[in-house]
Amino acid sequence: MESAPEGYGGINRGVGARLALWIAAVAAVAVSAGSLIAPAAVAISAAGNSAVEFWDGLPSELPLETSLPQHTVLLDKNGHEFARFYSENRIDVKLDQVSEVFLQTLISTEDIRFYQHRGVDPYGVTRALVNNAVSANTQGASTITQQLVQNILVNNARDAAEESVAVGVTYNAKIREARYAVELEKRLTKDEILTRYVNAVYFGNLAYGVEAAARIYFNTTAAKLNRAQSVLLVGMLKGPAVYDPIRHPEAAKQRRNTVISVLQSRGVLTAGEARKLSGAPLGIRRGSVPSSCGDSKYPFYCDMVREEILTDPAFGATPEERQDRLSRGGMTLTTALDPQAAKAAQQAVEKALGNRNRAALGTAVVEPGTGHIAAVAENRKWGSGKGRTEVVYAKRAFQVGSSMKPIVLAAALSQGLPATTRLPANGPYYSPIMDNPPGGYVNYGYRNYGVIDAYNAIRNSVNVYFVRLIERVGVRNVAEFAGRLGITSIPVDRLVGREASLALGAYEVSPLEMANAYAAFMSGGIVCRPVTVIKAVRSDTGEKLPVPDPGCRQGIDPGVADTVADALRQPFKQGGTLSLLGQPKGREAGAKTGTTNDFAANWIVGATPQLSTAVWLGDPRGGAQYPLDMVRAYGTTFYDLTGAEVAGPVWKATMEGALAGRPALPLPNAESAVASRISQRVVPDVRGLKVDEAITVLLRNDIRPVIRTRTAPENALYPVGTVVQQSPKPGGTLRYRQKVELTLSHGSRTGITVPEER
Repeated sequence: MESAPEGYGGINRGVGARLALWIAAVAAVAVSAGSLIAPAAVAISAAGNSAVEFWDGLPSELPLETSLPQHTVLLDKNGHEFARFYSENRIDVKLDQVSEVFLQTLISTEDIRFYQHRGVDPYGVTRALVNNAVSANTQGASTITQQLVQNILVNNARDAAEESVAVGVTYNAKIREARYAVELEKRLTKDEILTRYVNAVYFGNLAYGVEAAARIYFNTTAAKLNRAQSVLLVGMLKGPAVYDPIRHPEAAKQRRNTVISVLQSRGVLTAGEARKLSGAPLGIRRGSVPSSCGDSKYPFYCDMVREEILTDPAFGATPEERQDRLSRGGMTLTTALDPQAAKAAQQAVEKALGNRNRAALGTAVVEPGTGHIAAVAENRKWGSGKGRTEVVYAKRAFQVGSSMKPIVLAAALSQGLPATTRLPANGPYYSPIMDNPPGGYVNYGYRNYGVIDAYNAIRNSVNVYFVRLIERVGVRNVAEFAGRLGITSIPVDRLVGREASLALGAYEVSPLEMANAYAAFMSGGIVCRPVTVIKAVRSDTGEKLPVPDPGCRQGIDPGVADTVADALRQPFKQGGTLSLLGQPKGREAGAKTGTTNDFAANWIVGATPQLSTAVWLGDPRGGAQYPLDMVRAYGTTFYDLTGAEVAGPVWKATMEGALAGRPALPLPNAESAVASRISQRVVPDVRGLKVDEAITVLLRNDIRPVIRTRTAPENALYPVGTVVQQSPKPGGTLRYRQKVELTLSHGSRTGITVPEER
């Protein structure tokens, strides 16, 4: 057994066997009840059993593996704290992080024989028994170990009996408490018990544990607590609400002076030291322990972490488990937050619009190839009121405008249609197979471009070209391809295949999803799920914990990704939509602007191999009702905003600041063979299949079946409704948009309606 450290008072005497401890526990019941007849009452309740048998039959194993509620600490990618959550303000510290003065004050006041007893102090019980028998002022005799038992069970009681021990007001509860305490001393060392105790006890004002108390009452740490501060805190343990030095300073002072008297009587303080301390002021210096996202330098990123904890299976299989995990805390989470990128993004949005502009900016920055969310920013303060919000615009879906066009191009490339495909691009254009707006499809400014390829169409954001392109690719195919890039907000199942407006960004997508989609173009087609948390450990033990899986995979063909990345250079070239803005200083980037109908919103999404950034500009009250027809930005009034005028400079400033000091990497080059490679698919063999089975197989391979009106000659080997011949033959290569003709058996019905091409 450990001995008391030098400087601690105590009587160095041993404790008896288990029976003596049980008798002492019974005596403790009498102390708590102010009665001398409790031993008889307990003896009767244990009739038929010896004292030892009764003692041995009591539960003794405490739930030590379940930690008390603690903080969840959020770190940026460099290991610096930027936020913390807690339901109870408890910050665990090691024993060597608590001042010796505080520990000496605590033990000398609360449990003078802490280092001698084995959980229950029979001498303290005897003293309290005698005092309570002759005095109206009752004394308690619970040891630090017994108090720790109660603190553990207050939070982690597993049944009604343990709940009663946590309250500790009945005879049996006090006996059970003693039993737990004795067993606890067998499982843990004295220092381990003391460590758990100083981290568990409540000091009032939402301060759990000595570290939180030191910060709340004195704006210091547990390691720096002096004698005056220590006697006040130890005195509060008798009743944190009654002796609250903030609400009840006189009561707190009286209790503090009682502790000082105890320390003097036990030789810890001299008479002179005691007089000096008793006459001193309380010395309260209010501090705080920041909690929740509102106290963070990065509140919107912090809120995304909080949501990830509550929704990702890494933190629990059910919503209830995840909520409990957040409430209990005890985690240190390293996030992907890049302070350099976050600072650049925040400065950019505030410089453009300030914090009280009716228009809002939402920025998301993602690292290609990892799914790591490096930063989010918006020109709002956290909270409620003018210029404030608790909505994370980076995760809110808005119409994306022409920034959707590179995704249409990628879908076309994936089907084998090359970027050099030339299509008429003059307006107005009325699609024969798509829904048309009044007046048909027109280009911005009603410009005409003649017959152009995808590079020219991206450079000038030509609407008619991309309407014609989605006619060839298929609306649902584009929506499904967007899903492969991680865009989940487009309602694929509700599309009928005539919504050409999808190519022009009429559907809503979040800045985070757009940044993540463009990241795939810069990473050779690697698609990841965006995540904030990249490392997690238990705060007390350092044990590694599961983290959200970004699930990075080869989501699209590398050649497709490289070709789109190459095409995204075009807007910066002469005459392009971003030619006046220019690329980020000293490096290549690819980007695409977006402006929705009637100037409801502006976008720019652009990337380098290191970072992908999306910027949305709009009125959060609703772009249709509050369009960007007049916006004050950069000290100037803009009319009928496009993506290049305000969102563009915000994007450029964000990228330049975020990438400062990092090497400039080249964008991928287009792969010339991508179209031919993708288009060369093997024709499946559907001969001998029933016609509906054959059609299903071909459609699943993105092949359009055509049923010939003329059937095959009669042949008993082929039942009615069977495929007899096909062209091209099985095993050959199928070029882009080539069809497979099917000849059916004699007597088959050939007027079959093949499902619409998706």
